[in-house]
Amino acid sequence: MGVDTNAFLTSSSGPFQHAIVEGVLKEAGIEYDVRETSALSWLGVQPTEGYLSREHFWVPEERLQEAKDILCANGIVCEVSGRLLRRSLEEIVKPLLGAKDRNLDRLLRFVEINNKETVRALFDATLDENGGQDLLEDLFFHLATAGEGGFRDLRILARALQKRVGDPFWERFLAAAVGGAKEVRLALLQVLPELPLSPQRVEALVRALRDKDGEIRDAASEALFAIQKVDFGYDPEDPQAEREEAIERFLKTLPPRWE
Repeated sequence: MGVDTNAFLTSSSGPFQHAIVEGVLKEAGIEYDVRETSALSWLGVQPTEGYLSREHFWVPEERLQEAKDILCANGIVCEVSGRLLRRSLEEIVKPLLGAKDRNLDRLLRFVEINNKETVRALFDATLDENGGQDLLEDLFFHLATAGEGGFRDLRILARALQKRVGDPFWERFLAAAVGGAKEVRLALLQVLPELPLSPQRVEALVRALRDKDGEIRDAASEALFAIQKVDFGYDPEDPQAEREEAIERFLKTLPPRWE
């Protein structure tokens, strides 16, 4: 393929992503060209922010949009529309800021149908608005009740909130993670590793590790390993005394006031 007829599609961040992009393009029958940054420089192309990775995919210009749509449909690379973002902020988010008994249906619909990059961009823009933090915290706990259908968006929102959560959020989180319905507790345990270290996060995790329900303990065990990268010998199926010994080993790694 000639250089003059090709357009830049995306960069791969490593062998795994490279293989996925390559597989999707092959399956769609879209020809592509892979170039290294050094090759681009030799051709007189100055690498921009989009070219920072080692290898870059180029496709025929007439199939560029098709290739972008296919990658996005497969959850690999999605563009964020500035126009869509601005319009959603004005028409969906701002009417909800500071409102009493706000109806989250339109916002829920937006996050349900859009790709994860667009959803995260709207969350970040909302956090910059006065009252945006409260709105997204309400949305967070609403999504926690949505079951598996809302888990992707709950995880995205947890990552957006992770550097901004304070005591009001943690009070709601702990109440739901300890005393909420089982489905809510399981959802919150799944996103627990996305939230910052805090005494409340530790308490929620430890209470779940000690829970009588084996499914809750299993989810807590997965959260423990995701957070600590070790399980301290904890097995949700072990007798209570052995589980407690593992929990104590975990607690000894924490500041005394968090035990």
